Amino acid sequence: MFSQFFGNYLLENQKITAEQLDSCMNYIKANRVKLGLIAENEGMLTRTQSTELNYLQMQTDKRFGDLAVEKGYLTEADVSYLLSRQGNPYLIFIQALEEGGVLTRSEIDECLAAFQHEMGYSDEVFQAIKDGDIENVLPAFVDAEDPRYQDLIGLALRSMVRFVSSYIRIEKGSFMPSLTVKALALQHTKGDYDGFLGFASDDDGILAIADGYAKENFDKVDEDALDSVAEFTNCVNGLYAAELSFQGISIDMEPPQLLFDHTIDGDFYVLPVFVDGKGSKMIIKLG
Repeated sequence: MFSQFFGNYLLENQKITAEQLDSCMNYIKANRVKLGLIAENEGMLTRTQSTELNYLQMQTDKRFGDLAVEKGYLTEADVSYLLSRQGNPYLIFIQALEEGGVLTRSEIDECLAAFQHEMGYSDEVFQAIKDGDIENVLPAFVDAEDPRYQDLIGLALRSMVRFVSSYIRIEKGSFMPSLTVKALALQHTKGDYDGFLGFASDDDGILAIADGYAKENFDKVDEDALDSVAEFTNCVNGLYAAELSFQGISIDMEPPQLLFDHTIDGDFYVLPVFVDGKGSKMIIKLG
């Protein structure tokens, strides 16, 4: 998350080039390994256990390490050790800038201070961005009195990090009365209250979600690509419905819709989301 926020700031302010940012991202990806793979290589988990935990992540809104502890496969100390081996995303990006000869440490420090000041981030929000702490980042971007919006958006973003890509960035959202988009994967929910969740774009930005979730490359925004986005949307809504059930709230999911050149009407929330640098819109309505 930090690399996307700070990297985009550096790019927009012409502190680095697009090629330099790509080089840094390649460095990060080469030096950040999934927890399960590290645990396998360290002999702390078997391939079967790792696969089981990956599957459980698809069923519940919990982190890989938390699930491993719950199952008795790892201890809290084991998870802390694995996280230290995985690398701090903030430090890895700073290291990528330095080792790549992109910026000196003093230049990085100056840019960090300017980044926080110009974006108006409090110390708490700035630290949350550095830590990849979605819950504490959201209040600076989601302006909705109804706390359910932050709950569902937080769940969607956490799911995106787990199942699509860890390289995400968001911008401030807002309620809108109407929106026309070129491509949209939308799923309505019915029950104790009606609503919907969807992802849309006016270009090929939505392919980043489709590619990441399906683990394949789509050439264009067509029904196959949108079907992958719809499956991700269904996954998020399924997790959300499960969470609500523990609160005594019942919602049912309707079949997802794949829509092209579509206009959405009504009072709904739109949050710009960037996955691997490509933009799309998360669209939410909670009745």
